[in-house]
Parts: sequence; structure tokens; C-alpha cells
Amino acid sequence: MPVNPPVPAFDHCAGDYARHRPDYPSAVFELLNRATDALPSRRAADLGAGTGIFSRRLAQHGWTVFAVEPSRTLLQHVRPPGHSTHDGCIHLVGGVAEHPPLRDGAAALVTAAQAFHWFNPPYALAEIARILTPGGVLALIWNNRDASRCPFTDAFESLVARYNPSYDREYRQQDWPGKIAASGRFDPAQYERIDHLWPQDADAFVGFTRSASYIRNVLSRDARGRFENDLRALIRQHFGNEPFAIPLRTDIWIARRTP
Repeated sequence: MPVNPPVPAFDHCAGDYARHRPDYPSAVFELLNRATDALPSRRAADLGAGTGIFSRRLAQHGWTVFAVEPSRTLLQHVRPPGHSTHDGCIHLVGGVAEHPPLRDGAAALVTAAQAFHWFNPPYALAEIARILTPGGVLALIWNNRDASRCPFTDAFESLVARYNPSYDREYRQQDWPGKIAASGRFDPAQYERIDHLWPQDADAFVGFTRSASYIRNVLSRDARGRFENDLRALIRQHFGNEPFAIPLRTDIWIARRTP
């Protein structure tokens, strides 16, 4: 079965990823709970779980979670030392979305948060349908920066493109409902959008960029240093030395498995 290989893109920046990637608003989990109200199971599979940002929030909202992730390095951060909130409800599973080592009908909910663009959609969707219970729900979730609401964000995107000319700021904006429909295994996908703010300061935002594959895996060490200097100057230009907030748009595609 052709699958995307395990992605090493974040192994060397797992700490920055765990510390500096944005969280998700509670409204996302309230939406997922409403979508699955009629299902008897409270088991969820979080594919491409990374450092567990989304998995932990699912557990906090009453789910038993299989956090499926190919990188052992990232999985080590899913249950950080001293983090006790619902840890027992999260099961760490090494594996890829195109071949998750879970039984048929293992989950009422399958999520891919900040991850589906790394998957091979036809193979991943076939496996997602397999591990979902009848009538189970698939949710694709992305936190996206909203440049239309923030001049700094637009300037930041331009700075990234200057250092990495191959960068496409819309790389996560694909025809996800079309890909889901093409699998023939789901009802038509429904879109939801939730706007929220991401509190920041200069050090935290620079730390976030160290977890970004389009920076970390593309620029040389020297180029990353120059990029970070320019980024700090851009932050000072827009916000001085004060804390600030980045407008985010959480895009959610929800589809129910056909019987």
C-alpha cells in the first residue's frame, strides 16, 4: 500500500512544537461533542497527533483518545511530566494515518488537527472509514493565521516568502470536501469556522517559527538567524516590546461515515 513515509519534519523541534504551537478554542470540542451526541462510544482516534495538543483537549472533554503518531520523539511530549489532566484517557499509538494499528470500528470520532495535509488522502480516508464506527464522525481541523484581520500577520507571511520563495501561504487551503467525497465513504462534509486570538510575545512567536517546517527544514542555520532577527524587528515595528495577539481562524470540516 503506497503511503506517505513517516514525517521527520518535527523531530528536531519537538520541544518548540509542544511549547509554542497554538491551542484550540473550547468551541471546537463543543462542536465535536454535539456532532457525536447520538453515538454510544466515547473513543476517539487523533491521527497525526504530534505532541498531543489536540489529544489532550479531547481527553479533557470526555474522550478516551488513541493518539496516533509516527514520530516517537513527538509522542514523548503527549503526556509531559507533571501533566495529570486525564492522562489515563490517552493511549499512545505509533503509526501512520494510512495504516493506523487500530481495529475496525475502534472509534466514534477520528480527528486530524493540523495534520491532514501531510496524509495520502485516498489511503488515509479508507483507513479512517475502517476504524470509525457506523455513523462515526471525521473532523479535519486547522488553526490558520488570518492575515485579513492583522497587518502584522500579512507582513510575517511576506517575510517567510522572502526567505523561502517556495512557501505558499495557502498550502492548507485545498479541496478537502472534494477529497472526502472522492473516497465514497462519507456523507458530504460540512464546514465550520471559529475565530479566536492567540496570545503572544516576541520570544514565543520566534519559538513558534522554529517549529515550522517551511522555516526549520528549508533555511540554513545562518539564514534562520537572519530570519529571526528580521522577525524580531518586524514585531517591534508593529507591537513595540508589548505582548500581542494573533487572530486565528480554526477551519473545521466534519463528515459522517456512511453506513
